Amino acid sequence: MIHSTAVIDPRAELGPDVEIGPNVVIDGPVSIGAGTKVQANAVIVGQVKIGSGNTIGYGSVIGGFPQDLSYRPDNPSGVEIGNDNVLREYCTIHRGTKTDTLTVLGNQCLLMVGAHLGHNTRVGNQVILANNVLLGGYVDVHDKAFLGGASVVHQHTRLGTMSIMQGGSAVSKDVPPFGTEAGRNSIVGINVVALRRAGFGSRLRLEVKRGFHIFYTEGLITSKAAAKAAEEKWSPEIKPFWDFLKR
Repeated sequence: MIHSTAVIDPRAELGPDVEIGPNVVIDGPVSIGAGTKVQANAVIVGQVKIGSGNTIGYGSVIGGFPQDLSYRPDNPSGVEIGNDNVLREYCTIHRGTKTDTLTVLGNQCLLMVGAHLGHNTRVGNQVILANNVLLGGYVDVHDKAFLGGASVVHQHTRLGTMSIMQGGSAVSKDVPPFGTEAGRNSIVGINVVALRRAGFGSRLRLEVKRGFHIFYTEGLITSKAAAKAAEEKWSPEIKPFWDFLKR
């Protein structure tokens, strides 16, 4: 189902049951998987690969030039999007800035209105970005993270699995797995709701709290905190926390 007003590059490859709405522009060697819906006025440009079952919302722009003064338009770079994602109205995802690099969105993510992925960001699976979230270049968001509305993430920053950012907050330092961030670069606790949804019982939640206590309240530098943690036994579910902090 392709609307008569859509403009589609002959190099584009569309899978079965793809729907292209009014005034959509597809410019370049774009690949779109089965069952994906591209709503009215969306623009997909450049080397973009989109998986199956996605919704690309009204007015979204995928594959635009990165906002990087060092970028050269003749650099081959692109965007890769997985399966079963929902991008609501006016989302933007910029292509990678260096040659043969990608901006990547995983599977089953929800990007609410106006969310922005800067160049070379990597967003995992089942991530939620609320309205007007801004991710700078090279940001790395791990699985099941939740970013509240209008939150801002500085370039080269990581957000661990099942972490959460308060709406309107901003970070330029990494947010660890299971952490709750509020304000500016402030970890205020653990994301209990996400842990419960992930099946973490009371014993595992207490382990997470113990890890946060060692790292954040005992006044130890990272290497000393990791060394102290190594003296204790941790469940496999908690291992991502310490692995994250070692990097």
